[in-house]
Amino acid sequence: MECQRSGRKIIKCSSSKCIRINMKNRRNILKIMFVGFISFVVAACTRNSNTTTSETTPVEETTAPETTQPEQTTDNQTSTANVITTINDLAVGQSLEFTSIAGTSAILFRSSEEKVYALSRICTHEGCSVDFDMNQNRLICPCHGANYEASDGSVISGPTTKSLAKIKVEIQGDNIVELV
Repeated sequence: MECQRSGRKIIKCSSSKCIRINMKNRRNILKIMFVGFISFVVAACTRNSNTTTSETTPVEETTAPETTQPEQTTDNQTSTANVITTINDLAVGQSLEFTSIAGTSAILFRSSEEKVYALSRICTHEGCSVDFDMNQNRLICPCHGANYEASDGSVISGPTTKSLAKIKVEIQGDNIVELV
C-alpha cells in the first residue's frame, strides 16, 4: 500500500495498519520544539553577573563624600577635584571602593605614605564589576574569571586583553582626591 494525502491529513499505511497524522498538530509540535530550543539556548548563553566565587572577597561598600571643590594647581590653572577620603581614613596597604566623577565603580589603593592610585572596577571583557582578592593582590572578574594585577590594572589572565582603566588621584593636604 502507498501513502495517500487527503486534505490536511496524511494517511500512512504500512502492511495492514494505517495511521492518520493531523498536519496542524504536527506543525504545532514543531513550533513548540523550536521555541523550547531557542529558550534553552538563550538561558545557556545568559551570564549571571551576581555570583562570586569562594576565592574572591567582594569589596566592602562604602560611600565617599560627595564634595567637589576647585583646587589650584602649581601652574595657576584651576582644575576640579573630588574628595574621596582623608589620608587618616585610608591606612597604607588598604583599599577603598568609591564612585568616580564619571559615575563608575572604582577602587582606591594606598601603597605608601605618599602614594595612592585608583583603578576602575569595570571589567574590560564584558563590563562586570571586579572584586579585590587581598590574598592574591588581584582584581578578579566573577563573570568570566579575568584576573588583573592590583598594582596597575594589567591583565594577568582571562578572556580580556585590555587593562583596567586608571583613575587620576593624588594626595592634596589631608585629602585624597580624584582629578578631572
